[in-house]
Amino acid sequence: MFLQMIRFEWRYYQRQPSFYVTALLFFLLAFFATASDNVQIGGGGVGEVWANGPFVVTRTVSVMLIFAMFLVVNFVSSTALRNHTHLMEELVCTKPVPPLPYQLGRFIGAYAVVAVVFAMVPLGTLLGSLMPWVDQERFGPTVLSYYLDAYLIFALPTLFVLSALFYTIANKFKSMQAMYLIAVVVFVLYLISGSFAQTPDFRTLAALLDPFGLRSFADVSRYWTIAEKNTLQVSFSGVLLQNRLLWVAVGLLLLAAFGGLFRPLALTAKARAGKAKAALAVPVFDMQQLQTKAQAPSALAQFAVRLRFELKQVLFSAPFFILLLICVFNLLAPLFAPQRFYGTSDWPLTQTMIELIVDSGGLLLVLILTYYCAEVVWRERTQGIGDIIDATPVSNIVLWLSKILAVGSAMLLMYAVFALTTVIYQLLKGFDDLDAMQYLVRLGYFNFLPFMLTVVLAFLIQVLSPNKYVGMGVFVLYFILTQVLDAWGFNHRMWHFAASPAAPFSDLNRFGWTLTSHSWYMLYWTGFTAILFVLGFGMFQRGPAQSLAVRFSQLRYQIGATGQLVILTGSLIFVGSGSWIYYNTRVLNQYDSAEQQKDLQADYEKAYKAGADDPILVASKVEAFVDIYPAERRVDARIEQQLVNKFDKPVTKMLVNWPKYTRTLEIIAPGASLGPRDNRLGTAWLEFSTPVQPGASIAMTVKLSRTNPGFQDDDIDVAVVENGTFINNMDLLPQFGYSAGFELVDRHERSKRGLPPVQRAHKLEDSSRYHESGFGRAEDFIDFSATVSTAADQTALAPGYLKKHWQQDGRSYFRYEMNAPMFNFYSFLSARLAVKKQDYQGVSLEVYYHPQHHWNIDRMMLSMQDSLAYFNTAFSPYQHQQMRIIEFPGYRDFAQSFANTVPYSEGIGFINDLRNQDSIDMPYYVTAHEMAHQWWGHQVGTANVQGSAVIPETLAQYSALRVMETKYGQAKLRKFLKYELDRYLRGRTEEQVEEQPLLRAEGQGYIHYRKGSIVMMAIKDRIGAARVDANLKAFLQEFQYKQTPYPTTLDLMRHLTAGVSPDDKTFIEQQFNQITLYDLRLLELNKTELPDGRLQLDLTIQAARLSADGKGVETELPLDEAIDIGAFSADPDEFAADNQLLYLEKHRLKSGKQQVRVVVPKGTTYIGVDPLIKLIDRDAADNIRKL
Repeated sequence: MFLQMIRFEWRYYQRQPSFYVTALLFFLLAFFATASDNVQIGGGGVGEVWANGPFVVTRTVSVMLIFAMFLVVNFVSSTALRNHTHLMEELVCTKPVPPLPYQLGRFIGAYAVVAVVFAMVPLGTLLGSLMPWVDQERFGPTVLSYYLDAYLIFALPTLFVLSALFYTIANKFKSMQAMYLIAVVVFVLYLISGSFAQTPDFRTLAALLDPFGLRSFADVSRYWTIAEKNTLQVSFSGVLLQNRLLWVAVGLLLLAAFGGLFRPLALTAKARAGKAKAALAVPVFDMQQLQTKAQAPSALAQFAVRLRFELKQVLFSAPFFILLLICVFNLLAPLFAPQRFYGTSDWPLTQTMIELIVDSGGLLLVLILTYYCAEVVWRERTQGIGDIIDATPVSNIVLWLSKILAVGSAMLLMYAVFALTTVIYQLLKGFDDLDAMQYLVRLGYFNFLPFMLTVVLAFLIQVLSPNKYVGMGVFVLYFILTQVLDAWGFNHRMWHFAASPAAPFSDLNRFGWTLTSHSWYMLYWTGFTAILFVLGFGMFQRGPAQSLAVRFSQLRYQIGATGQLVILTGSLIFVGSGSWIYYNTRVLNQYDSAEQQKDLQADYEKAYKAGADDPILVASKVEAFVDIYPAERRVDARIEQQLVNKFDKPVTKMLVNWPKYTRTLEIIAPGASLGPRDNRLGTAWLEFSTPVQPGASIAMTVKLSRTNPGFQDDDIDVAVVENGTFINNMDLLPQFGYSAGFELVDRHERSKRGLPPVQRAHKLEDSSRYHESGFGRAEDFIDFSATVSTAADQTALAPGYLKKHWQQDGRSYFRYEMNAPMFNFYSFLSARLAVKKQDYQGVSLEVYYHPQHHWNIDRMMLSMQDSLAYFNTAFSPYQHQQMRIIEFPGYRDFAQSFANTVPYSEGIGFINDLRNQDSIDMPYYVTAHEMAHQWWGHQVGTANVQGSAVIPETLAQYSALRVMETKYGQAKLRKFLKYELDRYLRGRTEEQVEEQPLLRAEGQGYIHYRKGSIVMMAIKDRIGAARVDANLKAFLQEFQYKQTPYPTTLDLMRHLTAGVSPDDKTFIEQQFNQITLYDLRLLELNKTELPDGRLQLDLTIQAARLSADGKGVETELPLDEAIDIGAFSADPDEFAADNQLLYLEKHRLKSGKQQVRVVVPKGTTYIGVDPLIKLIDRDAADNIRKL
């Protein structure tokens, strides 16, 4: 019987269209994800990662497993429910059917069908890679084992546990509602594992909890380099093996316990009760005259009754309460998981709470909406009373509108419960500054209204579908299509139903421009939705089943004159508002799709790359007159400059790169004329009638107006806003000469457009570039002054010292002057801000902040003081008499150091919740880093060659970490370096060209920030902080304010290695010149307690040193170094105080396995090699063991 049942299930589904439709769908999705650049699943092959490599193949299969839940529900649940659905239970139960072969055969048959359908995914991926039109540079050799591994290790176990889960639930509850609930539970489990996966301490737990194996694969491949992603097949061991075994065991347990494998076949309790009731019931007929009403109830009364019924069916049902609880549970996970930089948390501001609601509930609510729309539309027909309801004297509009409002009410109630949950969380966290208007506008207007429009679309799809399952599938395909539209170039939100431009929120600027743009888009989509609404109730099926053609032929009659009027009105609104949106976003403002932007970049390079080295004029003096009009989001500027030709060739003309959002631009200079603007490329030529000779200087005045007329669909100007304007001279002014930063980087995108591989930076040895600043060819030291005006209630700031402040014509004016040359890098800010001031050793310290963001001002003040105390002593005296931090809106998450002025985003320090003493002090660290730039960047520049970002950024990281270490000790430093190590190792896996050694970093942030932190602290550990600081001080003294030549990393290396031992010099050179990795593992330990209570530990350590090339291919090198071995009284990952570090000594380790004996104090519970993360080890977890 076992084999008979398998054959029966297989033959049954072979006759079903759904078998072939789903197989074709999964095949095509995988096929086009591989064969086309316009469809991507799971990220695809990015940069140098092969699209048919083991990493991409496995990831594609793993992501598709999430969608495979629909396969399982369709096939496995259908098998389990077939007898119940077709009323065959009584017949089957009368036969002496042995339960084990019967149930197991049905299950295996359905599971085999699912497995065969899903096999179309690796097959489609394989065939897609073999198509003749694909870019062969994106593909490597075809290896069948890549596809087999992904299918056998990931697909089959996941499909098994899903099949077991849905089969047992279907057997138990005989309900498709239960199937949908379980599907949502599984999906929520996946989302929750994603919340934990963001935190290193919970990453293993997240990998185990994920039933799809995607998190496990992400954990295993987390640090795979490009070469490994292209060649390395996943090892079926470790956390991946544990995950697969865990979930297969869960599947087996479910089958054994609830699959009915050993229970004789019998009717369900409900069926037995119904049968018994039918047998006992005696029909009694009471012949009474039916009561009738003299007048039929009004349509409004019918609607009220029907709405109450629909609301009761939806809102007061067990599935709704279960789904609501699931959604709340899904929201709680990110609430209690650290989400910010370096594992920190923010104060529970209302803006943060709403972002969490939207992020955690978005896709989940779409699934719930898909389910409820299908259930509500098809309820009566599913329950067999459709004809009865259809015969009632109730209009389509009553039935249609009541059902839509019922589902909309469910969505609204969910949002209300989400808001209540976050409000309770806010109060529990001691935050009572609740913002009801934000909840109302952002959740109601910005999120619920689009959902309500989508409900109408989902209802229409159900009405047009032959059954609810097809309708659900079509609706899911619609959401997939919206993602594909972007890849096809339809990025504009006029193509995306119920969409509107991004609506970021800031406490400083509140809703800003977003209310205007969102309102117009909602009017546009509401007009279109009105048409869909009328079509929906017009096509709503009443009576016997009718074809779409018949219903469409009756549409005019069904909707009547009122419906036609609504369609006409909706059409007028749709066309009228759409025209206005088009005018604003594509006439008043420039709009380019993603592909158009890439084409523009390529055309810019082709047009102007040949003149990249043409001489340009460089500013030596700037007098700025800037008028900021916050309410209009406008900046008018007049910049008077003295420019000099510092090159050895005369300047006859210069390429002018027109600033974005700038409507008018005038350049006035003797003998100069500005040619016509290329509107597409945003360029013009400035020609000189008399060439400007080398060493000659001229006066130039730039007049411009940066405005934001109307509204935009994308690429919105977030620099000039109503409250919190922050714009620097790079964005405000035209830039002269070719801009290499505008070039495409991705090799494949360049190849498609006929461009050679990109050169991201000039070679380190190219001494001809040493006279050019690494910040730009036109950047140099200048004399600076500025007069800035703004609205009367705002404060305007710029680098320099405030010399005068006055009111005139209802506006505030501020005059700033710098008393010494500063780097040609300045900014202008305007906002309504509170200010706190302190004086420290003759330096005025000031923090300008949003009055509600007062929590961390003292931390910033303390960091400025501690930084000044350290840097003044270690490097050189601070060059200014003031230092200001200015908060700006969190639309951009960074801080930027200008001369004595640091604009600082609200999102990276001002709203950090530091009540947890174990957290990394982000405001303190960021402030120290930006303070360090007053030395590294503003006193010492950098040449325009490889490694140009290392001098300002790596040295600023080192300086900030020294301040942090002095303040907080080793415990906080280790925690910080653990994050830095993780971010470096992850960064190199996403490299688009090739990784460079630190010495030659080409603007690669994961190198000059993350790796730079670890390397500099390792050097400090080797040669001592005093020697590092002394060497950096000598480096600074040699190049302080020096312009020709600027220093390079070769100069930095020369100074860092001064006065150190040969071994230490070799170590420093290796860290800078090579991509050096360590593989340290503590394999075994034997403990012996000594008479005095101390512990003798005999350690078995495996050690290796490796060198990697730019693609990540590793070569083992000899190792013979002194490396730390440390003992702790607590888990180093929870290292909270320096007194928990009981022992730390260096021991000579060599390549291979070796024995090391250490004697550690009493109370030691953990021992580790390189426990404080001074070396770059790809798996630092195996360095430490618990005693």
